[in-house]
Amino acid sequence: MTFIPNGTKLMSRGRPRQFDSEKALHDAMLVFWRNGYRGTSVDDLTSALGINKPSLYAAFGDKEALFLQVVDHYRDKMMAPALKRLAECENLRSGLSEFFGAIGDVVVENETPPGCLIACLLSEECCESATIKAKLAGLIEGADKFFQRKFDNHRNELNPVLSPESAALLMVSTLHGLSIRARAGGTKEVLHAAAKAFIDVVLV
Repeated sequence: MTFIPNGTKLMSRGRPRQFDSEKALHDAMLVFWRNGYRGTSVDDLTSALGINKPSLYAAFGDKEALFLQVVDHYRDKMMAPALKRLAECENLRSGLSEFFGAIGDVVVENETPPGCLIACLLSEECCESATIKAKLAGLIEGADKFFQRKFDNHRNELNPVLSPESAALLMVSTLHGLSIRARAGGTKEVLHAAAKAFIDVVLV
């Protein structure tokens, strides 16, 4: 979901300038991802985006409004490719292996801060905002439903002691745990081992 179209013209120090909103959202995403919501100031954002405060507010609104758009950008650009690969897989074991491999590239990547932006901010003070809390809760609910449908479509591969609902809950909880481990310095090898253990538990 995109809130500001590419090529939006903003005023900076009285002069119009071409503004790449996708790049701006990506740069803002890295700031929030690195510093957290509370640890990110408007000055941090204007510095990273190379614009002044009036231009920031004109393009994205206040800090909270920008963060909500950053979350959508993160979902669409960082998470969607991995989810698409899993959605299209025919064999669940190989699909999950590829999915966790792609997630590992996101949460342990030199070009981006470690961990998952969403999971790392869930326990932050930003969740005191009803709007942000509802946004993040909606993303978790959406993930639960996505994985539940996938497990339901592959019941023949699912461990018979698990229902699609419980497997989905375990999946989302595992992803959050892997993100926290990555934030703490966990390597791709460690994350791969944890993901493999999850797959061996939930599948026959």
